Amino acid sequence: MRVGIEHRAGFGQWLRALRDTRGLTQEELAEASGSSVRTIREMERGRVRTPQRRTVALLADALGLAGTDRDRFVGLARAGHRPQPDPGIVAATPVVPSELPAAVPNLVGREAELAVLARLTAGVTDGSATTASVVVLHGPPGTGKSSLAVAAGHRLGTAFTDGQLFLDLHGTAPADTGRADSARADSAFAGIVDPAEALAGLLRSLGVPEEAIPGPPEQRGRLFRTLTRDRRLLIVADDVADEAQVRPLLPAGRHCLTLVTSRRPLTGLTGAVRVPVGLLAPDAAWRLLASITGEDRLATDPTGTAELVELCGRLPLAIRVAGNRLASRPGWPVAQLVAQLADPRRRLTALTAGDLDVRATFDVSYRRLGAMIAGVFRRASLVPGAEFDAGLLAAVTRVDVDSAAAAAEELVDAGLLLPRGDRYAFHGLTRIYARERLALEE
Repeated sequence: MRVGIEHRAGFGQWLRALRDTRGLTQEELAEASGSSVRTIREMERGRVRTPQRRTVALLADALGLAGTDRDRFVGLARAGHRPQPDPGIVAATPVVPSELPAAVPNLVGREAELAVLARLTAGVTDGSATTASVVVLHGPPGTGKSSLAVAAGHRLGTAFTDGQLFLDLHGTAPADTGRADSARADSAFAGIVDPAEALAGLLRSLGVPEEAIPGPPEQRGRLFRTLTRDRRLLIVADDVADEAQVRPLLPAGRHCLTLVTSRRPLTGLTGAVRVPVGLLAPDAAWRLLASITGEDRLATDPTGTAELVELCGRLPLAIRVAGNRLASRPGWPVAQLVAQLADPRRRLTALTAGDLDVRATFDVSYRRLGAMIAGVFRRASLVPGAEFDAGLLAAVTRVDVDSAAAAAEELVDAGLLLPRGDRYAFHGLTRIYARERLALEE
């Protein structure tokens, strides 16, 4: 590490972090330490090359530092005097994070959503946005929300010169592991990420040393907002459970854009822009399948390919699974996979390829339902016809109409029912899953 600006910036950033953890303004710290507000401001900006020893000591007193913490604080302030850095000092060196996972190589059918995100990005980076921008990409399981967010992050990330941060919040981890019987699902979840832990990770990514990360979650949030106030950052918060999980993680800077993915629309987030991510159009579903299997293979059986796309319900995850299965079996004609999927009792089992599993992605939404809502979901699969209203749902599920309507709305938010005006419908694969649960549990 070079001696000089890195150490001075490190001291200033640490000073600001410590001040924030104590809940002090610059004015309050100046009064407590006998320094001027201007001096503290310049030190926090890294513009004071050699802080006076007495000033540093008074600041340490005002911040309540003692023992090793005080020694490091004083030592870091004096680092600019020494020809070599002190290896015992932990400096909060500013970093430019670049944390986005690799993007899927064949994102298709999301041109409209990407155009919306491009317009929002322009509004944030040119300064026309007056508040921190939050975009919620929401939709049923398997629609590719995470893939869209990551792909958008790679395309738009260069506009955010201070970096890109990525969080996987495991929001679909089950709340009740006792009801469902899927061992595969049980082994897949590490648990929903606590916002306080997520904030600690964000602070580390921004270069805050471990010992400067506050303990109380509220102080972590204040420090995070302080550090992001003047930065141009893109933050992707993937797989969010609810508003309470993501709200503390939103930056305050007007040049920051936060992309949130969730199965729920998170209607409690004030000022957020919501972009629904639904099923693919038939031509886009065809193009996605062709990008995996090759155009020539599909061209030999266009009728079978169209049927395959519909058996997958034009759900991106299901189409990727079907494409991967065909790609791994070059001798199979399309009709062979169509025959396997034609039987509804075998369809979800057939739509598995490695760790891509359509049934498992429904599991994680179902396992978070309350007992009454889960019962309505299961029995709703007995409703005849493509669409139904709350009255018909109540008759089949044996609850009153108001309870049926509330349950249907909850299932829409969970991505397990599709809204059709004042009526509701199952996605074809979701109805099969509901019938499986009905047979297993009732």
